[in-house]
Amino acid sequence: MKYLFLFFCLCTLLFSANAQQRFEPEIRRFEILDSISRPDTGQILLYGSSTMRLWKTFSQDIDGYKVVNRGFGGSEMSDAIYFFDRVVLPLKPSLILLYEGDNDLSNSKKTPDQVLRDFNSFMSLVAEKLPQTRVAVFSLRPSLAREKLMPEQRIVNEGYKKYCEAHAKKAFYIDLYQTLLTETGAPNGEYLATDLLHLNEKGYAVWAKATRDFLQSLNKR
Repeated sequence: MKYLFLFFCLCTLLFSANAQQRFEPEIRRFEILDSISRPDTGQILLYGSSTMRLWKTFSQDIDGYKVVNRGFGGSEMSDAIYFFDRVVLPLKPSLILLYEGDNDLSNSKKTPDQVLRDFNSFMSLVAEKLPQTRVAVFSLRPSLAREKLMPEQRIVNEGYKKYCEAHAKKAFYIDLYQTLLTETGAPNGEYLATDLLHLNEKGYAVWAKATRDFLQSLNKR
């Protein structure tokens, strides 16, 4: 039984490592970009999955702030942790805008508790290695493609919110969930791309407004 358990643990580690290898080209591209022209430290860092990566108009949408985008599509909270030292740490951002957790529920079938444990691990990593950096986490987005996961998304969002309330000086919650629903409580297709998962231009306009409103409120604190 002992050896079976050790074998299971080894297989889990190998699977995780192999899964994260698929991001290696994108992570290497970030490192090459930074070696050619390293972004200033102290900027706002967009970090997370494809919702961040596909936010092409971020520099115009939050004009007036120094922002660097390091989103990589398909990533999960565990990936954000795994690549932290290579992607986040060298930039020493003043603020991380984080979007992760959606793929965890859908692609890896993680439970909300597992997502929230990973989120806590991410926040502990920031506290340890970048103690002056603050983090704002976006609520998970409702979408028609993942409508069945809405109950789990709500649990994760509530966990994000509670964590931020308990760490009010270092962590912040940006809640877009209700804004992206119809009056009947279903995901609003008007904000979604043709894949019914990602945001379209109208959806990113809502996303950008919420981000600007948050940044302006943060400046007043």
